[in-house]
Amino acid sequence: MHAPTLSAAMAIGPATAEEAEATWTELARQHKSLGDLVQTRPERPVCGFQHLVEGLRIPIEPRGATRNPLLEAYHGVRTITIADPASLGDIPADVRRVFEGTEVVCVPLPARDGAIGLVVADNAFTRDPIGPDRVRLLELLAFLGGLALETARVQQRVERQAQQLAETLDQLRAAQEQLLHKERLATVGAVVARVSHEIRNPLATIGGFARFVRTHPDDRARVERNTTIIIDEVVKLEGLLKEMLDFTTPRTPALAPTDINALVRRLVEVHRDQLESRHIALEVDLAAALPPVMADREQLLRVFLNLWQNAAQALDGQPAERPRRLRVQTWAADGQVCVTFADSGPGIPDDVRPQIFTPFFTTKRHGSGLGLAVVKKIVDDHDGRLDVRSDADGATMIVLLPEARS
Repeated sequence: MHAPTLSAAMAIGPATAEEAEATWTELARQHKSLGDLVQTRPERPVCGFQHLVEGLRIPIEPRGATRNPLLEAYHGVRTITIADPASLGDIPADVRRVFEGTEVVCVPLPARDGAIGLVVADNAFTRDPIGPDRVRLLELLAFLGGLALETARVQQRVERQAQQLAETLDQLRAAQEQLLHKERLATVGAVVARVSHEIRNPLATIGGFARFVRTHPDDRARVERNTTIIIDEVVKLEGLLKEMLDFTTPRTPALAPTDINALVRRLVEVHRDQLESRHIALEVDLAAALPPVMADREQLLRVFLNLWQNAAQALDGQPAERPRRLRVQTWAADGQVCVTFADSGPGIPDDVRPQIFTPFFTTKRHGSGLGLAVVKKIVDDHDGRLDVRSDADGATMIVLLPEARS
């Protein structure tokens, strides 16, 4: 690794007395102001001094290791005036030759963390003393120059980092596309396997009983029994197909102000007798003056029915010593309307809980695994949230929907 150095980057001015006289004569003939000179872009190099200092390098030694005034100005970020550079042995010989017999002022180019360079000016041809006013002017120019260089350096660093970030983002996008492609393939595989499993048994049943009907059309009793079984299996397949279409086919909710309590009452009215026949106690606690929500009434009914049925099924097979209870409750808080379906069943195992909304995941012997996935999709489409709580005393499904705005 090379040691850091101060390198001559730009030099302005003549290299000889003859070049200086020719330059000043030309400028006097043109009668241009300082502003004109700043705006003018020379057609050819007029500065021989650039060639004189080209290649000059001063190794940056640690602060205090040398009495080189250029390094002192650089390290200390302060202006230093040198009356006779040629008399200072700590300045490299090639630098001393350039400034021999002149007065030199070294002004640092300040930056956020110190100096990033130097402005070195001399009076080689004018021989006018470099007074305080000229030093202050140089310091002002150095300050502006340092600010411009620091800004350019920061901009380059930002552009370089932006390029690196863009390249990283492209790599992440490519990796994401590959991952999504693999996930899509895995999902398709899971769908095909699940649907094949769900369809295979009903089709085998339908085929077997249909063949019997064809070969024994005169056995009226068995024909009636077999056709009934065929119809039941067809109904199962139609239900599976409907669930798949509900899950995969986007349907925008037809939103309207909806009374959640009215939906729960309808659910209770239709299904209370069924719960009683299964010896399940129903508790209903509906909040008074519940604010309406913007919802698709039929879609929400489907959500509530699915959660109701899941809670009831969780109580099937419950030991006699344990209570068989389904509790439905509504309330409003913090701009949201909440509905809970709580059962006193065994609860949801910890290893199963993260997967209950995953399409085609089910722990039931008979089921498509799409019920809760459809429920979550409907709730999401209503800008709501579906929470799950479970412990040894049972499971609770909580539907939270935003209140309808006035």
